[in-house]
Amino acid sequence: MKKVSFRPILIATIAVVLCSSGLIGAQRANAAAQNVAAGKTPTSNAALINASLATDGASNNSNSFAEAGTGKKYIQIDFGGNYYLNKILLWHYYADSRTYKDVVVKLSESATFSSATTVFNNDVDNSSGQGAGSDAEYAETAAGKTITFNPVKARYLRIYSNGSNINTYNHYVEAQAWTIDNSYRANNVTFTNPEWVMTPQTDAFIQDVVNKMNAYKIKYQMIDVGFFDRDSETGQYDDINGQPIDGTMSWYAYDELENWVNKSRQYAPDMKLIGVVNGNKSLHVQGLPYTDKNNVLHTPAVSKATMQDNIAAHCAFLVNYYGLDGINLDFEPVSAGAASTDYRQLIQKVRTAIGPNKHLSIDGNPFAAYMPDNEIAQFGAMLDMIVMMDYDTADLNVPAYPANPSSTNATNYKLAIKENTKRISSALPASCAFIPLGPGDYGFTDVHKSYENAQNHSVAVNDAIMEGARVAGSGVWWFSASMNNATETQQFNDFWINGTP
Repeated sequence: MKKVSFRPILIATIAVVLCSSGLIGAQRANAAAQNVAAGKTPTSNAALINASLATDGASNNSNSFAEAGTGKKYIQIDFGGNYYLNKILLWHYYADSRTYKDVVVKLSESATFSSATTVFNNDVDNSSGQGAGSDAEYAETAAGKTITFNPVKARYLRIYSNGSNINTYNHYVEAQAWTIDNSYRANNVTFTNPEWVMTPQTDAFIQDVVNKMNAYKIKYQMIDVGFFDRDSETGQYDDINGQPIDGTMSWYAYDELENWVNKSRQYAPDMKLIGVVNGNKSLHVQGLPYTDKNNVLHTPAVSKATMQDNIAAHCAFLVNYYGLDGINLDFEPVSAGAASTDYRQLIQKVRTAIGPNKHLSIDGNPFAAYMPDNEIAQFGAMLDMIVMMDYDTADLNVPAYPANPSSTNATNYKLAIKENTKRISSALPASCAFIPLGPGDYGFTDVHKSYENAQNHSVAVNDAIMEGARVAGSGVWWFSASMNNATETQQFNDFWINGTP
């Protein structure tokens, strides 16, 4: 049997999330959320009694509190360094469900609060002089008050109050300041070169690749295992060689896949190994004739339903025979304005074939013209993950983003990625992980521009995170060149793995 092509189509764009380093004293990457107020001794503009009780971690005893005198007072907590925070938990005395007045919560990098961010304020008449607030007063309970907000960089927390409806005293049972969960920075994705599983590789080579993936904190190794109905030696579709285009793939195209999987598991036991299957959206997803760049027409030899059944069966074979952790479908997004129903039908068939407990993801174009919010929501309900392609966004013949879905320079590239990251995050259900996958080094220059790099992409996605976007990780497309590119590696390390948002 002849081999079929595993040469991927590099038309779309993949999105990653990176971030800035060099913020001395700021929270480092890969950390789960932590209460940075714990054990710190508060100060106050009052004679503070039993100060340590406000940060001792105990909130279950309303009679265990710090007291900050009467009238308009505050307590202040120094975390000892800058952190990115997105949640404050606060307990005043709560045994009698009293309501404390003029509660104002501020964060700052300065001990004098010369510049500060207010995250809660129920002082509606500005009687405490901290600005009029719009938050509602609340009755104290054993559950405390949870205040959430977009990430704020701060070293100091200041909490004001002005007595309660019971008396003029200010009591603090517990105050907690929670950092953002940065563990997603070690939840990254990359895509391999299909030739790595088409031809024999030495153990030393595989170990070198996997070690470099470990340095990139890769959790999901997307192993490219081929392109349906293409010849591996010529890159031509099967119908050119007299064989039908029917959604099949030659076994010989990944003779070394088993060895690659076994060695990857040996060198990185916790890494998820996902088989990436490629296809043509017209032929394999929509069941339509396709005219290639040489003006050659290719026509499916089977019905759309049969084509998708064959693809789903092959995905099940890959998962079951090679022991893969799941499948990634890289068929590129459907054309702008085209219905996504056919792709969802294919996804459902693959899900049924591989089973409910295996990973299933797709790659997509981040622009709304290709994947509008309603379709993202529908895809997300069916998938474990969507990887958005945040590169090859350039079209120099049209106006810059946001006038159209393209970018022409670093400024509007970063704007496009930031705004789409926020949009996609809002549209996706929480059950579906969102990976904005960033540009890597792969040599094409027609639409892949120099400003599409790890630094600019990470800045854009981190800006989106700071404005409330939810991402599950990042990564790089694709790995074979980026892993040996010192600039790309350093940018990914500095701006994502070791960075701060």
